[in-house]
Amino acid sequence: MPLTDKRIFVVEDNLENRIIFQFILLQEGAKVEFDRWGRDTIRRLQTFAPVDIILLDLMLGAGITGFQIYDEIRKVSDFAKTPVVAVSATDPATAIPKAKMKGFSGFIAKPVNESNFAGQLEKILGGEPLWYSGGRWG
Repeated sequence: MPLTDKRIFVVEDNLENRIIFQFILLQEGAKVEFDRWGRDTIRRLQTFAPVDIILLDLMLGAGITGFQIYDEIRKVSDFAKTPVVAVSATDPATAIPKAKMKGFSGFIAKPVNESNFAGQLEKILGGEPLWYSGGRWG
């Protein structure tokens, strides 16, 4: 299993997406922790550390964006180099350039392709950037 014992932290406010991610990731052997809104992400990340990869929704509740959470994550030295991947339904044409500029390790469009998702994360964990806009690789 490509994600065996990988520690994956997910910031996602949609329950259905959290269930899908958890099902796929646990099936692939990963250890998974979630934060729903991004309000408590740093504390929860520190509690779950070490973290191999962070999956970050870009559109969260309460006016918080994934880009704001990314900036907060990068301020913490323990997570300064942890790969962060945007997993979002945001328009890839605008989100991918912004994510690249900020330093994200990749973008995976929602809905995720359940048969490709673990492999996509495995590539990113292997050091390859991945920009997937749902039907084409970028």
